[in-house]
Amino acid sequence: MIYGIKLFVNKELGHKFIESPPFDLEGASNDSSNTTPVIFVLSPGADPISDLIALAKSKGVNEKLKILSLGQGQGRIAQKLIENGHKTGDWICLQNCHLSASWMPELEKI
Repeated sequence: MIYGIKLFVNKELGHKFIESPPFDLEGASNDSSNTTPVIFVLSPGADPISDLIALAKSKGVNEKLKILSLGQGQGRIAQKLIENGHKTGDWICLQNCHLSASWMPELEKI
């Protein structure tokens, strides 16, 4: 079905409508702020961490990039990272948020 839809869209609208644009992390960073985070919704196998590390290095904040993989019991650590990041300007990257779905509402309170 998906293949047939892609063929139809390609024929009727053109190739540019079936190709995903390359991810522009620099552009996403420019559109974000300390109160507007960048949220990655990834497909299996996708991992933007190397791009994020490269962006942090290019902006001279690689020492301020803190990466935490969420899971059981990591919510409290994430909260401390975020609270500290508010004070220090650290970049906080929370990975595997789906493993801490019950903790996600706590983000709103931080």
